[in-house]
Amino acid sequence: MIKTTSKFFILALAILSASCGEKSAKKEVSSEEKTSKDSTHVLISISQRKLYVLEGADTLKKFSIAVGKEGHPTPEGDFQIHQIDWNPDWTPPESDWAKSESYKKPGENGNPMGRARIVYQMPYTIHGTKDIQSLGNAESHGSVRMANDDVIELGKLLMQKSGTEKSEEWFKNVLNDSTKMESVKLEKQIPLKNMR
Repeated sequence: MIKTTSKFFILALAILSASCGEKSAKKEVSSEEKTSKDSTHVLISISQRKLYVLEGADTLKKFSIAVGKEGHPTPEGDFQIHQIDWNPDWTPPESDWAKSESYKKPGENGNPMGRARIVYQMPYTIHGTKDIQSLGNAESHGSVRMANDDVIELGKLLMQKSGTEKSEEWFKNVLNDSTKMESVKLEKQIPLKNMR
């Protein structure tokens, strides 16, 4: 009877151990999936004229934007945000609408980039604007416009979420001098989806 009980105990222990191993492996896969699902990403709804910063399924921030007008649409698809230019310069793109335009230094009158340019596929970017009335409309030449305060907030958040943190003193210095451009390559790219 003792031998039978011992054999039963050993068999039960083996089954329990095997099932725990399977649960542990499943848990590990779920943890990896959760990490990728919970990572920070940006979604642009071209039709809603909204930009969302998401972490997993949770919305961290929502901003009003302007998008590309007819003939100059904002590109749809999946991209990677990889750089943020603070106090950006502006080089006119090689396009008919920009033939009479010239290079503008950071902070120079006529520079349409605002206080920050979030780069995902040049010449298409997410950038600041003083033209607040354009927000909620299709008025750009393909890039996404945001209020300057919003693009500064977004840029800081994306830097923090990508592990590219700078001190408040650094931001204060950069934002106090609009004539000096600072380009920051993100430590980790942030996924961006532009959808209709």
